[in-house]
Amino acid sequence: MGLRVLGVNASARTDGFTAELLDEVLEAARRKGAKTERLDLVKHPFPLCAGNYSLDPASCGPETCVQGPWDGFGRVAERILTADAVVFATPVYWFSVSARMKALLERMTSMENQGLLNLGKPMALLAVAEEEGASQALAQMLLPLSYMGFVLAPLGLVYAHRRGKGSLKEDLEVLEDARIAGENLVLMAERLKGTPFQEPLPSYQYRLPKLPGVAAD
Repeated sequence: MGLRVLGVNASARTDGFTAELLDEVLEAARRKGAKTERLDLVKHPFPLCAGNYSLDPASCGPETCVQGPWDGFGRVAERILTADAVVFATPVYWFSVSARMKALLERMTSMENQGLLNLGKPMALLAVAEEEGASQALAQMLLPLSYMGFVLAPLGLVYAHRRGKGSLKEDLEVLEDARIAGENLVLMAERLKGTPFQEPLPSYQYRLPKLPGVAAD
């Protein structure tokens, strides 16, 4: 059975430049033998994060979220959790990731707070900008996803500038970058699958109140 690579499209459009770049990466992964799926967030709406982590972090988990684990986000989370590798793709809106990508990252707190459920999972990150801001958007995804346990594939950061192009296929350099990212993602997933990485205790446990008379270990 081939590896499963999930592509997450955080654009408002399913046929825009972000989707086009994502499809190029997924096609490269398919040629490497992976089974791929594209998930368009616009087709799977879910409520914004309620911020329960700051009130009751012990209950912030995929099955204990105060908004319910299957409020729409649950279906997205299930696909991320069962994938062997994930490609996160966003358009650039005002030098930043899209609102959909930001909402996804915030809701994914429930997938790392009670244990890093995606620890060691390879990822690639894509950003498409009209002009500038792609590198900033990539950084805004890279840091939180890395803290969640995802591992960036070699040359897994790909950005493109639209700048009046009718299609990304007009940019041969971007197409080559997409091919390399997709192939490296599969190669890394093959090597890391099943690796027992070390992880710390869930961070909220360090803030649990100490019981009177109980000495610290």
